[in-house]
Amino acid sequence: MRLARTLLGAGLLGLAGLVPAAAADSAHLIIASAGQPFPGGASAALAPSAAPVAQAPQPTSAPVLDPVQTAALYYYAKERRIDRVEAEIARLQALYPGFVPPQDLYIAADRVVPDETTLWEMFANDDFTAIDAEIIRRKAADPAWEPTADFGTKLARKKLRVRMQELAEAKDWLALADMSAGLDPTTEADVDLVWMSIDALSAAGDRDGLARLLRGLLTRQGDSRLSDEHLVVTLQKALRDFPADEIRLLASTLWPQSSGLIPPSVLRLDLARKDVAEFNADVDAAPLSAETLRLLAVEARNSRRPDDLSLMGWHDLKADNPKSAEEWFALALDTAPDPEIAKGMYLSLERQQDDARAYDFAASHLEALSDDPVFLMNVLSPRFGNPGEAPVSAEAVLAYSTAILETRAADHAEILGWYAYNSRQFDAAEAWFRQSQDWEASADRIKGLALTLLRLKKKKDYAALRAEFTGLYPHIWPEIAEAPAPKAAQAASVAEPAPGVKLSHVRQFEAKNYPACLRDIDRLGAGAAKPQVAVIRGWCELGLKRFSDARASFETAMAGSGQVRSDAVYGAGLALLGSRLTDEAEALISAWPLSAERDRELKAEIYFQRARSSFDREQFARTLQALDARASLVPESRDLTQMRAWAHYHLGQSDQARAIFRELNLVMRDAGAVAAIELINTREGK
Repeated sequence: MRLARTLLGAGLLGLAGLVPAAAADSAHLIIASAGQPFPGGASAALAPSAAPVAQAPQPTSAPVLDPVQTAALYYYAKERRIDRVEAEIARLQALYPGFVPPQDLYIAADRVVPDETTLWEMFANDDFTAIDAEIIRRKAADPAWEPTADFGTKLARKKLRVRMQELAEAKDWLALADMSAGLDPTTEADVDLVWMSIDALSAAGDRDGLARLLRGLLTRQGDSRLSDEHLVVTLQKALRDFPADEIRLLASTLWPQSSGLIPPSVLRLDLARKDVAEFNADVDAAPLSAETLRLLAVEARNSRRPDDLSLMGWHDLKADNPKSAEEWFALALDTAPDPEIAKGMYLSLERQQDDARAYDFAASHLEALSDDPVFLMNVLSPRFGNPGEAPVSAEAVLAYSTAILETRAADHAEILGWYAYNSRQFDAAEAWFRQSQDWEASADRIKGLALTLLRLKKKKDYAALRAEFTGLYPHIWPEIAEAPAPKAAQAASVAEPAPGVKLSHVRQFEAKNYPACLRDIDRLGAGAAKPQVAVIRGWCELGLKRFSDARASFETAMAGSGQVRSDAVYGAGLALLGSRLTDEAEALISAWPLSAERDRELKAEIYFQRARSSFDREQFARTLQALDARASLVPESRDLTQMRAWAHYHLGQSDQARAIFRELNLVMRDAGAVAAIELINTREGK
């Protein structure tokens, strides 16, 4: 039976302690002591001979193995796979000293080995449910029957691989980490499984677990040493979570210069990329070596990869070489007009004090720059603050006003208000001054609104405004009374604030662009701590399965009230369940009220997790208790009903188990349920 369900979704190798060892004996650091050699072949015992050969005397203590232990040997002999026969004989002789295969092995194999053709066909189709049902059926017919060791081993491995791939595709990193916890990186033959486990631990932020797996893979030696290709992939994965210097140290032990070896070029390039990325991100980073920059620069020019070109552009911009940065960003824009590359290009022009070209570039890349509303507002605002300096396009006005509304930027709303006022667009000016004042009050915004009301001859509104704010801003009213009316000036048309424009991070969240949502929230600065913003951050982190971060964000949002608090409690419960913290989730929903629907949903998931955990630990009575509690809240799915039946079976309650399997089979014919009934009946002699 296969129960599958996806939930909602230090230095690298402790180098602080290993660096001295590396200095003394770097080879010993990475390469462990030689293991025992694999047992030698036994081909002589199976080699055909034209003449009779005297049989060697057998040890008096030669073991007698049962059919299960020799099943694989007979299977390979039946298939005439001589190499596997020799390896299996060697394995058995290592496990059972004195074991001697029979002289008539190949003849006996034709009689002994069961026909597993059907099982292998199901195996090829990954039809594990049908395989389990067929195994149960055969065992019911012949209790002594067992699948061959080869089939059983390969079935278990394939089930593991398929399930791990499913979890990786679903990005259920915690479940994947749990499933792969038993893998031994020092001996695991399927390196891809260890890599999937590394991906899971990386996503979960488990650096200690990462170090253990990476150490196991990288310290193999002899025949078990990874190929250079696999070593490179492993180190590339390590680069996601550990500094370039640590990876470089490891590479120097794997490809020591003293032996004439150097790390593969692809790894040296990735190290250069990591070096440049770390330099770009660290305000206080030391300058990079000329060799590192040369290596990446040559690769960037040859490959024209936008990521490499952008790395070089941001490096040169930080290194105060904007002219060179402009060249890199220009190449990158030709390949991929990415918003970050557009920002880099604008900054390269602006830092060369080429304001005209910088603005023209921004005006022609408004869509790309709109990806960062705060950046776009800062780019465009100087033109609106000085309307007579140069014309502003209608597209720029629309982009600027949209960015203002997306960010609730009161200061930029005021700038647009003054732009409209000075160009005698008084209706628009009034609307923008009122909008900026609503977001954040200030004397200048009241002054702008008052002047606009005077130009519109709204005397009653002006009088009410002055009565309301004279006490707060007494100094502005004499200035207002003496201010001359603005002269007509050429300017773009300004519309009043459009209704229904969503905050940028809300828009990104609703589009399920979670990384962009988090980026926009980070740009809010102190505003990101507001409960209504923190709850959106929590949902985005939950969407990325960053359960620990989501929990912290939702706890911040719980300081809010009303719907915000209710959403935060619900989200915190989901985050706790994503981390498999069922007890904490239960305590949370007991302490904080939720709607009946949400309370039922979280409790159903709590009971599911407890049922599954109890079943895996063979605590079948607790499994049934959890399933009963869940069934009282929501209908039970077919897979959980199967779990219930097997729990009864393992508790010796065959009648209950049989009745449940029969009920399942009535609704939909289920090969597994039929086989389970046959197994129960056979074991009870029915």
